[in-house]
Amino acid sequence: MKARHTHSMLLRGTILAAGALAFAPLAHAEENAAEEQAETTGQSASVQEIIVTAQRREESLQKVPVAVTAIGTEQLEALRVTSVRNLAGLAPSLQFNAQGQQSNPTIIIRGVASGTSSNSVDPKVGMYIDGVYIGRAVGSLLDFSDIQRVEVLRGPQGTLFGRNATSGAISIVTAAPKGEWGVHATGSYGNYDAFRGKVSLDLPQIGPFSIRLSYLHDQIDGDVTNTMGGKGLNIALRAPEFGTQRFVNKLGYRNVDGGQIAVRGEFGALIADYRFDYTDTRASGRAMQSLGVIPDASGQLLGPIVALQPFFGGTTNEGLNGPLSSVAAATSEEHVVTQGHSLTLTLDASDNFTVKSISAYRKFRQDPVIFDLGSAGGMRFTFQQLGAFLTPGLTPQQIQAILFNPANAPGPNDYFFPLLSARATRQEQFSQELQFQLSNDRYQLTAGLFYFHEKSPGTEVLGILSPTPSATIVPSPLDNIFGSGITRTEGINDSMAGYAQLTWHLSDTFDLTGGLRGTIDDRELKIFVISGAQGGSLGVGDYKATYKKLTWTGIATWRPTEQTTLFAKVATGYVSGGILSGIPYRPENLTSYELGAKTQFLDNKVRLNVAAYYNDYKDLQTQNFINGRQFFDNAGKAKIKGFEAELDVVPVAGLNLSGSVSYTDFDYKQFILNGQDVAAFARPTYFSKWTGRAAASYNSPDFSSSGGHVTALIEGRYRSTYYLTSTPLRDLLTNQPVLEDRNRQPAYWLVNGRLGVADVGLGGAKVSLSVFGDNIFNKRYISFGAPVLLFTGSYERGRTYGVELGVNF
Repeated sequence: MKARHTHSMLLRGTILAAGALAFAPLAHAEENAAEEQAETTGQSASVQEIIVTAQRREESLQKVPVAVTAIGTEQLEALRVTSVRNLAGLAPSLQFNAQGQQSNPTIIIRGVASGTSSNSVDPKVGMYIDGVYIGRAVGSLLDFSDIQRVEVLRGPQGTLFGRNATSGAISIVTAAPKGEWGVHATGSYGNYDAFRGKVSLDLPQIGPFSIRLSYLHDQIDGDVTNTMGGKGLNIALRAPEFGTQRFVNKLGYRNVDGGQIAVRGEFGALIADYRFDYTDTRASGRAMQSLGVIPDASGQLLGPIVALQPFFGGTTNEGLNGPLSSVAAATSEEHVVTQGHSLTLTLDASDNFTVKSISAYRKFRQDPVIFDLGSAGGMRFTFQQLGAFLTPGLTPQQIQAILFNPANAPGPNDYFFPLLSARATRQEQFSQELQFQLSNDRYQLTAGLFYFHEKSPGTEVLGILSPTPSATIVPSPLDNIFGSGITRTEGINDSMAGYAQLTWHLSDTFDLTGGLRGTIDDRELKIFVISGAQGGSLGVGDYKATYKKLTWTGIATWRPTEQTTLFAKVATGYVSGGILSGIPYRPENLTSYELGAKTQFLDNKVRLNVAAYYNDYKDLQTQNFINGRQFFDNAGKAKIKGFEAELDVVPVAGLNLSGSVSYTDFDYKQFILNGQDVAAFARPTYFSKWTGRAAASYNSPDFSSSGGHVTALIEGRYRSTYYLTSTPLRDLLTNQPVLEDRNRQPAYWLVNGRLGVADVGLGGAKVSLSVFGDNIFNKRYISFGAPVLLFTGSYERGRTYGVELGVNF
């Protein structure tokens, strides 16, 4: 089957791929047809073969010497996956957190985290849509109605994929047109007034063209009431385009509309695939709760202000015993629009030589939004009252007189923000890749050229210990003291690379693979204005830097049997340096050493894949906040080691038992923070040493010749303890750790389930009906925290459940 036929990517039974087919196709024809029929109803008696493109060509998952997890259409639909945000825990070592705002993820693979919101910092996890690199973390959480397969590649990506990455890559493959009439639609309704509708339409082939259209609407109400809903904050004096930001009534809601168009043209040896995707998301950030005042230098000033709030009608949003049902949050609606076009041309020049071109243009915009990261939108304090604390020489009696003077008291619309953050950003990118694939009995060669260009302006308004009289942000003399103000930047980045990877078949069972990639990254940041709280050493100006790097991969693969693949791999990865809001930083580098085994046994009823790795991580880029100021730097060095295992068992036809476990030990050897080496007590944020998953799914035999069967799924996902900050918060006077009981998050299981009937014949259609539940045991946990003067955290939503109807015809 040639690479252009993407329907070969679908899951197939391993018996269909067995070597016996090559010798006796006629003798096994009826048997294979029966097995194909069984697999369409989930009644396969063996584990299924999975085709992946982890090395930019179609290969069996069990043959490719790469640590990769592939999640196919059937599993994606059963788990209701429409976005990267739904993938947490599905692959070993993959961890996911939203950073309060739903557009900005933290993705962790093998301990290496990606997720800085700034457009000046490249992601550590490469994100790809149909082979197209997504350049920014914000805007990467696209919702798709038509995902065919998701591949999670673990370890540095330094040779074949579009941009270098130190952590790994997530590749989303959307469905290709079938060229024949067909409709697939699902609709679901659940608690929190959640509604999701998806529909995909395949049109009959018209000449050389096949077309597939799809649409998704996904909405869910917020789960926390905002007591400040409907009020607003005028930011126009700082940034005129921000105007007045209105606060949402509910926190945590999401309303998404997304569409896709896929067009395939077949012109003999040339295949042209055009893809268009569009996502319009309106959402509000999670509710942030106060976990305590950080007793650092700024906290010494903030602590008394928090203590005085009951006297002035302020709300502190303290939530130490669990999630609050309502908070006072100065959070407005976040509106993000993302769209992309790509054209992939695949030419089979001969039986063993293929040329592929991937041209793409993408853009997104995030409209002005304010997010109450500091969880203090309900606090009240005035400039006059703050002056009582800042004026030297005042006696306690004089300070008290100023604080409680009615003329200085805050009015109903006078807010006070320990930290205020509002931002708006845009990005547009163009990428072009030209790839060559040559293969014969002796070797396989993949080589290519890659070019990426992006332009990304951004504006951020910061207020540190900032009173806002009459709900208006006004410039004041305190700006210079605390670093409040506006930052406007524009990033213009180019990346060029050439790569080649050769696999040499030394024998029928042993391969050697070597890969090289040369990269040139040109970075430019224009700083038009910058606030002091950004922590940068560079002021207004136009700054440029160029980074060059050669990364490489070496793999030895041994296949002692048809069902066993053993491999040893050494690979390097790199993420470009640059300038973040006036802070210059260097590239980071990672070298990975890995051993892996992929096995199937007991008549293909068991599949066990394992990997062990050791990573040497240098100049890792980290972001921290101290005393209200941002620090972004190359922290130092770390050693990371761990192992992963994935197991699939089919004990009887229709029943699949699966599970995975991963362990990662992250050890800082050097971590320079604010001029001090804190490696002795530093730890990666939101990182669990242990993750695991256990699942059981069942598909019964058909009820009758017209189809219909019972389908059931139960699964649990586990995370061990993790911390919200990279170092313990410390008391300024004693230098002792504080708030660690709130910083350390306990281990938890999330249990999800589904039960229903599928593919019931009704007229000319197949109908499915099921009930589902996520987080069935209503586990509440803090997934994100921020040490922003106040120590704040956000709880994830509790139990969700509903009913789903699906129709195919």
